[in-house]
Amino acid sequence: MKKYYHIPDNDYLRIHFVRPRFKSNIENVLLYIANECCKIETCSCREYATKINNAIRLFPGNISLTQKTIDNWRTEISALCAFYTEDKATNLTTTSKLSFFLNENQDLTQFFKFLMITFQFPGGHIKPSDNIDLISNGVRFKPAQFIIKVLMAGNELLATYGKEKEMSISDEEATYCIFNDLQVTTGKRTPCDVAKLILQNRKNKILYYDKKDRRNFNSKGVPRTKGDVVRYAGDVLDYMEIASLLERRLDGYFVLKTNAFSDLKAFVEDTSFFDGYEQFYGINNIKPSMLASIETDWFDYVNNLVNPSKFKTDIHDILRNAQVGVVIDNRISEILNNGDTTTKDIGNIGETLVYAHEKQRLKLAGYEHLLHLIAIVDSPSYHPGFDIDSLEGDGTNHHRYIEVKTTISRQKINLFSFHMSPNEWAVAETNREHYCVYRLMLSASEKTLYILRNPVALYKSDIIDAIPRNGMEISFKSSICTPEKLLVWKD
Repeated sequence: MKKYYHIPDNDYLRIHFVRPRFKSNIENVLLYIANECCKIETCSCREYATKINNAIRLFPGNISLTQKTIDNWRTEISALCAFYTEDKATNLTTTSKLSFFLNENQDLTQFFKFLMITFQFPGGHIKPSDNIDLISNGVRFKPAQFIIKVLMAGNELLATYGKEKEMSISDEEATYCIFNDLQVTTGKRTPCDVAKLILQNRKNKILYYDKKDRRNFNSKGVPRTKGDVVRYAGDVLDYMEIASLLERRLDGYFVLKTNAFSDLKAFVEDTSFFDGYEQFYGINNIKPSMLASIETDWFDYVNNLVNPSKFKTDIHDILRNAQVGVVIDNRISEILNNGDTTTKDIGNIGETLVYAHEKQRLKLAGYEHLLHLIAIVDSPSYHPGFDIDSLEGDGTNHHRYIEVKTTISRQKINLFSFHMSPNEWAVAETNREHYCVYRLMLSASEKTLYILRNPVALYKSDIIDAIPRNGMEISFKSSICTPEKLLVWKD
């Protein structure tokens, strides 16, 4: 006979929150929307919403979406990512620090670490009515931190049992043993207690999802699927994977990310918690309107925790399986083999790959005797307006001045936008057709390169879009140029 784990009715509260409709493509969407938000100056809430809606509709595949779906996208982005703040008192919406941070750093892994360390219940990313349920039941809960503590406690337990296995957790276990149990979400059950419970349930072959459990029925009396029941815990686990805090095994279970000790330690030791809802604990008949004013404070709290120097991504980790395959000078070797490599090296990675590309391009064109003239010219103290001084390789002595714009992500990225500084734009205008932007998008599986020659002329000809903002915010359509094959230097 099948045995199911059952949370006592008095301890059962199903936690749920905004689940974006674009979750399957979340990395591309967030990079795109952050860029679009950065183009919008503070304006009325209605005007800002209209501009964001227009941007959402222009995202690939969205042109035929209904207005309701577009509106849902907007509210989901706002709730989940705090990309902008709506001040109902002044009727003004302002693009947030998080938008500028993600747009400028192009580091989704770092962004999701900030998202997860601030993700809590109750919180401003949740509907007021749901927050009322959480507050009324005494919930104070940070899921990412708790999950990490459970896995760490489980590893210690397995070690005492003489087991060499690593503690893991599934979306079902996270749902039933953590998310939906008030003993956990109110702080009455410790991570060690939960780890013991999960291991004991496995030993006893206890199942979780029971189709006949009335608590799994929706308002129409229809049983929710297992996918519906576990989706919220599953989303948090997925976000923690994007944040490089967890990694998913082939069996679907999650374990602590290898070589992420410092970040995991930061999560475990974190004591931050938004306390704007504390005043409502112990109060009967809380109204949604009573929580409305808290939302602005919540978004301010989330944005003020952003620190560009914190949670910098280990680029080596992302590219470990990318088959970059470039070995030149010792520089690429140093970058890829340095376990301390961080976000600041995104630019170095891109420059090195393009440097190798240029050497191979000129070699194949018959200009091997000129290879020694190709140079990476950027430095910490001085940026001449481009990263690489190369040659056209067309029979002339003309140089090709290359500015490299690199984005790195675990999933394939299609982000056709980037920022050019005032100096880069000025140098591009001076060098005209001999100035190129190499837009390089790297993932664990693909390397995509677009070359934009003479970006100033492209802008003046309305081929690309450019919006002044401390330089120029550039965006272009993939149809204006064919992606180039990123060449690999071979001695």
